[in-house]
Amino acid sequence: MTIQSASRTLIALLALTILGSQAAAAQGFKPAQPQPAADDLKPGLSVTYFYHKFRHIDEVIDWESYRDGEPGEPILDLSYNVGEGKVLTSNHTDGVAARITGFLQLSKPGIYAFQFQSNDGVRLEIDGQQILEDPDVHKDRFSDIAEIQIDEPGWYPITIRYFERKNTSTLEFYWLEPGDDSDSLKPVPPEVLAHTSNS
Repeated sequence: MTIQSASRTLIALLALTILGSQAAAAQGFKPAQPQPAADDLKPGLSVTYFYHKFRHIDEVIDWESYRDGEPGEPILDLSYNVGEGKVLTSNHTDGVAARITGFLQLSKPGIYAFQFQSNDGVRLEIDGQQILEDPDVHKDRFSDIAEIQIDEPGWYPITIRYFERKNTSTLEFYWLEPGDDSDSLKPVPPEVLAHTSNS
């Protein structure tokens, strides 16, 4: 085990312990209604880009209110740690924000835990509810862990907002599914991410 993965495991265990002792997992989440038809689902999440050197996720949302943004190639796998390369599927290396939308398949009832490693800001919404955020400018770091209670399996609407201000970019999405007694969160696999032409 590397020092980085050992640190992530320790952080994850501490955060889960704190969450478990403070409050139950957030509830009230519902899958998309109607569920997207299997024939309509396409791999990965759709993305719209905005170009500016943002400092906070709230600034990205403000830009969305009066700018159309630029559609990008779908994001097939949220495991980006690219240093000074191009940000996600954009053609830019700096000053990039992304509104990433689509569906996340939660196939089991129970408690799911989510976490990001990012550089810079990130915010996650599931079923229109904010789940977690690490919203400002920062070096590579892990967000807090958020837990949600899912009662009904299915495809859930998901929105991720992310920005990279300058230099390096990272966006990695982790989870722990119900019944998984692992000691650390795992990368969210590409097969549970999908979008349609309307998402």
